[in-house]
Amino acid sequence: MNRTIMLFEERKIEIEFYYSILKDLDSSSGKINTIDNARFERILKSNFLLMLYNLIEACITTGFIEIYEAIESHGNTYAELITEFQRIWSDYKVSEPSENTANQGTYKKIVRNILDDIFTNKPLAFETTDQIKFTKNILRISGNLDARAIRDLLKDHNITFADQTDKPKMLIVKRKRNQLAHGEESFGDSARDYTVSDLEEFKDEVLGFISAVLDTMQEYYTAKRYLI
Repeated sequence: MNRTIMLFEERKIEIEFYYSILKDLDSSSGKINTIDNARFERILKSNFLLMLYNLIEACITTGFIEIYEAIESHGNTYAELITEFQRIWSDYKVSEPSENTANQGTYKKIVRNILDDIFTNKPLAFETTDQIKFTKNILRISGNLDARAIRDLLKDHNITFADQTDKPKMLIVKRKRNQLAHGEESFGDSARDYTVSDLEEFKDEVLGFISAVLDTMQEYYTAKRYLI
């Protein structure tokens, strides 16, 4: 999990630096001068929310990738994995063929291969030669991460997470990200109603929650809690 923790720290530094620029602009200190400060500040605020979401998705995705890679590198078999990981692996194997090409014969072959892997105690591999970024497909992460979705992912992997409190600002961050990504809102309008102090609250909630999640995943990874 070292790669994930380093990623989080790098993104956190970027966000803190970016927030310091927003504070300078908001304070009218004269450190930043543009033709249209008000419009520029609104764009910066919207981009800040986008940066927060990108940190969330990058860190959560990379954290699970590292866990999956550990299973592969250690050559763990189906029988060695906890029930949750057995289900994740079998669901992934069944979903390998595309919906357009799959037929009854294809699925029969997949089931036979799965049973062969299980009963011969072959090491499990999530990766296929033509699908390098397999883990993101397994996790089904695509602009949909808020606190609830992250807790669901942790639960699916039998990762116990203590913080079950509502995180309304993370939900707003996710929604704003999607509105910006789909062109439903412009960067000039998306965060126009939020003050810089509001953005600090968004930042603190996101960074605090993700930090706690990564600490929990680090312990799970180190203790190899994906094994029976």
